[in-house]
Amino acid sequence: MTKSMMKSKFREMLRNRNGNFAMIAALTLPVMFMAGSLAVDTTNVMSMKTRLQNAVDSAALATATRLLQEKDLTAVQAKEFAEKFLDGQIEEDLAAFANMSVKPTVTVIPETKENGVVWKVAISLIGTQSLTPMARMMGKENVSVNVVGKAESGSAGSQGSFSMALVLDQSGSMGWNLGGQMKINVLKTAVSNLVTQFDTADPDHKYVRVGAASYSSYLKGTQKMTWKTSKLTTFSNALYADGGTDSTDAFNWAYESVTANKETKQHEKKSGQVPKKFIVFMTDGDNNYKSADTSTMKLCNDAKNEGVEIYSVAFAAPTRGKALLSYCASSGAHFFDAKNSVELISAFENIGLQTSEVVSRLTQ
Repeated sequence: MTKSMMKSKFREMLRNRNGNFAMIAALTLPVMFMAGSLAVDTTNVMSMKTRLQNAVDSAALATATRLLQEKDLTAVQAKEFAEKFLDGQIEEDLAAFANMSVKPTVTVIPETKENGVVWKVAISLIGTQSLTPMARMMGKENVSVNVVGKAESGSAGSQGSFSMALVLDQSGSMGWNLGGQMKINVLKTAVSNLVTQFDTADPDHKYVRVGAASYSSYLKGTQKMTWKTSKLTTFSNALYADGGTDSTDAFNWAYESVTANKETKQHEKKSGQVPKKFIVFMTDGDNNYKSADTSTMKLCNDAKNEGVEIYSVAFAAPTRGKALLSYCASSGAHFFDAKNSVELISAFENIGLQTSEVVSRLTQ
């Protein structure tokens, strides 16, 4: 058959509608299923890698911090602590993915330096999960990812200090259910976990001061800056969802609190250090008026100009709310777009990790 005859036959086939749909469907449907399956597998793998990376980073940092705090802790005991801590971090992840399994390797090595011993902690982990049925039909049963987390303890004289004020949304929408849980209750869990991280990093309460303000249509309540981190948990546990949304006064309270001269003097008196200053700004919605966005943005600019690092967390927030939080964040790494309960808790844990690096630091 000549080339021209083939073209003629093909045009004739396109003109003939009898059975064409079935033929085209038979050709394209498998491709569509394969593409969909590939997209699902790719999303799952990326999600698994992100969660496992957060887990090994958290475990490495917590282990390095404990080694700094407990001088008599041996490398074997530190390794056992790291493995147990890691198990707790990935417990929920094991149920989140199909037939997921993990294989961690923990190493703890002391290194003697002029100003004392620095402990180096490394955790490598291989995570494996089953692929979708379509991928398995193509001969690929599972997929694995490798993650590594490294941290090292500072010397005894290297600890830093900081003050952090939380700006927490307790508007009416925080009473809505998300994934079977009331959002305000998830926030309480996230704050409690954050406090636990601070207590691990600073068990003697010499370096970390915290406070909080909550808001709905107006500034609802405050917990003044304190060395007693447990008061932050007590404050957040008493929050209830009610009213509209206006973040201005609550953010202003946080800004004035961390930048106050008396706050710096508290640290100088206790540790002789000038503290870092942090604000954590969280919302699940839009301010009721755009003017509140404008006034809050101005406060964010003022705070950043005075050296305050701003972390912001959107909790299943709409577009305008996320835009405000993204604007206020000190950088892209300081903004968290939490779409569900797990991601909100993870966001606060990541903030705890990053700010607790005043004691120990991640090296990878």
